[in-house]
Amino acid sequence: MNRTFTQINQRTNRILGAIKSSRAPASRETLAELAELDMKLEDQPVKRVVVARLTVTRANNRKTIVEIYQDSTFNSFYHYFVQEGNRRSTKRHLRTAWRNEGISWMGFDHLHPAGLETIAKRLAFYASQSNPVVKTTLRILQRKAYRRLLKVSPDQLGLTKTTRLPIYSPIVRSS
Repeated sequence: MNRTFTQINQRTNRILGAIKSSRAPASRETLAELAELDMKLEDQPVKRVVVARLTVTRANNRKTIVEIYQDSTFNSFYHYFVQEGNRRSTKRHLRTAWRNEGISWMGFDHLHPAGLETIAKRLAFYASQSNPVVKTTLRILQRKAYRRLLKVSPDQLGLTKTTRLPIYSPIVRSS
């Protein structure tokens, strides 16, 4: 996928460079080719940027992976995946969770979400006797973006703000 994207991008840059330097005229054919290359670029899937990743490995070699993306919204903040062993082909999306799932549930830290550390504690607690956690790995790939996503207000992550409007009753009281 990445190689195809690079080739299309290089071809587009060559055509634009030829038009700018007057080596090729801005004819109908070159503009049609540019439009076709632009449509191919738009059709390419965009790989999401991972800000932080938590990997929890259990005794049966099953991994639970929780990722936070750079373009996360309040309602789809944590992305849960399940993977069997080390084969990436077995990784499948399990669910998404909102940002308040990472709020510390053991203390009174309800104003600032604790993030993936708290989720690691929750996953370790779940099925701890029958299938214990063997290894926990937390990788914060973009530290500033991770901190910003945890501390930003919910309305900046796409949660809509509503104002309460007074409700007037249609019943008219006569005196």
